[in-house]
Parts: sequence; structure tokens; C-alpha cells
Amino acid sequence: MDSENGTDPRVVGIQQKARKYDTKRSMNLFKKTKRIIPTGASSLMRTSSWDPYPLYINKGKGTRIWDADGNEYTDFLMAFGPVINGHANDKINAAVRKFLRNGSIFGAPNELEYKLAREFKKFVTTQDMVIFSLSGSDATFNALRIARAATGKDMILKFEGHYHGLHDYAAVSVEAPAPISGLRWFPKSLPYSAGIPPSVMDTVVVASWNDLESLTKILRIRGNEIAAIIMEPVMANSTVISPEGDYLKAVRELADEYNILLVFDEVITGFRVSEGGAQKLYGVTPDLSAWAKALGNGYPISAIAGKKEYMELIGNGVGYGGTYYASPLSMAASLANLKLLEADDFAAYSHLGRITRRMARGIEDIADNLNENIWVNYETGVLAFVFTEQKKIRNYRESVNMDWNKYKAIQQKMLQKGFYYHPDGAERLPPSVAHTEDDVDRFLVALEESIKEYNKEN
Repeated sequence: MDSENGTDPRVVGIQQKARKYDTKRSMNLFKKTKRIIPTGASSLMRTSSWDPYPLYINKGKGTRIWDADGNEYTDFLMAFGPVINGHANDKINAAVRKFLRNGSIFGAPNELEYKLAREFKKFVTTQDMVIFSLSGSDATFNALRIARAATGKDMILKFEGHYHGLHDYAAVSVEAPAPISGLRWFPKSLPYSAGIPPSVMDTVVVASWNDLESLTKILRIRGNEIAAIIMEPVMANSTVISPEGDYLKAVRELADEYNILLVFDEVITGFRVSEGGAQKLYGVTPDLSAWAKALGNGYPISAIAGKKEYMELIGNGVGYGGTYYASPLSMAASLANLKLLEADDFAAYSHLGRITRRMARGIEDIADNLNENIWVNYETGVLAFVFTEQKKIRNYRESVNMDWNKYKAIQQKMLQKGFYYHPDGAERLPPSVAHTEDDVDRFLVALEESIKEYNKEN
């Protein structure tokens, strides 16, 4: 506390930063970019919900990023989750520079691919084999293809609100507005985008997640037609929602009963909620799994891992490949990244767990102090909070019942105070190993002030 005026010096600093806040260059860049790039960016989530324009980020270091106008932020988006060891990590960048002296890509096998696969297995001990690709969408798409080949069946079962990329078989019921979404126990399959053929939609069945009754009933009707059940083992695209009780174990048993391959989409949870992903955290082993984001600390890479009998179908009937799959530069970065996470018997995850808990409990304390209705949920390395009167959120349909406008308005205030995260309340906050307790405490001070300001104005 400041002995002269009785104020918290962190709050004073934040308020001073807010008074100087200007983002005109980002505004002008957005106007110019939209003329030649649809929506102004090459990924919709970079512009969606950012009103009236997104911030253009020029550089980052550790937990800090700087926008085109020179404003500094503590980053709690971390590129939607990949940057688990902080921006511009010196050891990771050094590994890339070392390889870059010899070239960048050769269209041939490289020793780093073997080394990374071996390192991957130190983390993901539940899967027999691994193969690399470029993006999370690549990984889920190929996993589903393997499942179809292995079972001789064509249909896929996914869950409302689960996001598995933007290929046609994944872009189903990512959003499911009522009343067209159908019954709770048997939701209707809805296209997430125009341009998806009806024939594709006919091969995707949708269920309600965390609802064993829904899944059981659907499998009784369609189970013998379904090749794969794909899910996020922890929902992280409709806030953060954990599986209840033995739900994952029960899904595993149902998949076995109907000769269905269970596919875990660990694109977000992998190398984040534990060193072995959600499948280690919850003790349930899928047949196949997809990995990406935190594997490369921001370098483009993904992976498919699974049981040997299914993985060995690749090259034995199942096609696979891409020019940039297993790019040596991404191999070098990912290997260095995993070495950092592995150090001192995976000590990074203890730190990441403490940081995440501190943030979650701090937000809960703010809710108590201000008598606010805030729901908070987290797993190590991934957290969400929403303004809602609900005491619990179990699935997508419950997650949408939040005050979206309040969340966005408070996020805008947080930007002015120097804290960066996404304005969409369904998105997660994925802290990194680089974040400190001070980063979290300053975030909490700013959040409480922002909520007070919003309430005073409204």
C-alpha cells in the first residue's frame, strides 16, 4: 500500500496506463487490410468479436506483447494456447536458428523427426505410435480417416460445442442455436459453415456432452454405423468444462461395446493439463488422439497418436502426407519446447497448476467481494470465467446462458489496463509457464476494478 494516499500502487500504475491508451494504427491497419483480405485476417477468430476492430500485434517476449501502436499488454491469450513457454523463448528460438543455418525444408526424412517422436513418447506414454502433421484440423481429419478405415464404417459421432477444426466432418454443431438444435438427448446435426455438402452432414451424428443418457440412446439407434466418437476430453471452446465423474470411462466402455474407435482431441489439452494430456489426467486411454498447440510453442505442428494396430494402417491402405508435415524447423522448435517442459521431472506443470489455481481462486474471491454471479472452471493451464447466474455448467447448451455483452465490455476495459485476452466469453484463458504470480495478481486487481467500473456505468 502507498503510505501517503492508502492506495494499491499496482492500481495506480494501471490507471495511468489506461489514460494513455491509443490504438489508431490498429484501426487504420484493419481498414486497409479488409480491402484485400476477407474479414481483415486469415483466421476468423482473429477478428471475430473484436469490436470495432482487432489489435494488430507486432512483437512478444515472455508474457508480454506489444501492438502496432506500441501499447504493452500482459498476454493471457497466448495465441489461443500454443505459447506454453512464453513468447520468443530464447532456447526454442536458438534451436530453430541452429537448424536454419543448414536449410529449412528438404522434402525428405530428417533425424529430428525421430528425436521428436521419441521425446513425444516420454510425455504421451498411453499411445503406441505417433506421426506428425501441420495443424489441429489436419490431425483430427486424419484421425477420423484412420478410424473409418479401421472399422469399415462411415459415420462419426461428435458433441455439441466441441471444436475439432474447420474440415467438413468437424464443422458440425460447433454452434447450435435453439430451437433448431433439436432435443437435448438427440441434437440435430447443424453445419457450422456454408458450403458443407448434405452428404457429409448425413455422416455426422451429434450428442450432448457430459450426458451419458444422450450418448447411450443414440448408440442404441446408430451405434453399429459409427466408426469413431471424437471429443475434447475437457471442453475448451465453450468455456472450460470438465468431464463429470466417470463420464470419460463410461464413454470408453460404450465405444468398446459398439466396436467404435474413441478419438480424443487433445489439440488444446495436450502438453497443457498434464504432461500426458487429459488422457493421463483422467486415466482413460483413447484409440487415437490429436495433438497440436502447446506441442510447438507457436511453431506450426500437430500430431496423431494412437494404438499400433490403427496407426500402422497409414501406408497400408490409408493415405497420409503433406509438404509441410514434420517441417524440420517445427521439429527443432518442438523438441526444444518439450525438453523445457520435461526438465526437473516435469516441474513446469507444478508451476502452471499453481498459476492457474491462483487465477481461478482470485476470480472467485472477486465474485464474493463484489457479490457478482461469476462461474469459474479450470484445469491446469486452461481457465474460463463467465458472468452467469448458473451455479454449474456441464455442456454447450448451458454454456451459452451467459452475459456475453458484460464479458466483452469488461475485456475492453482490461485492454486499456494492459491485459490481453479474447472478447468472446466462450474462449479460454490459457496461462503459460512463463506467467508469474505477479502477472496473475495484477490481472486480478485490474479485473476487480474493471467490474466495478462497468457496474457503476450500468
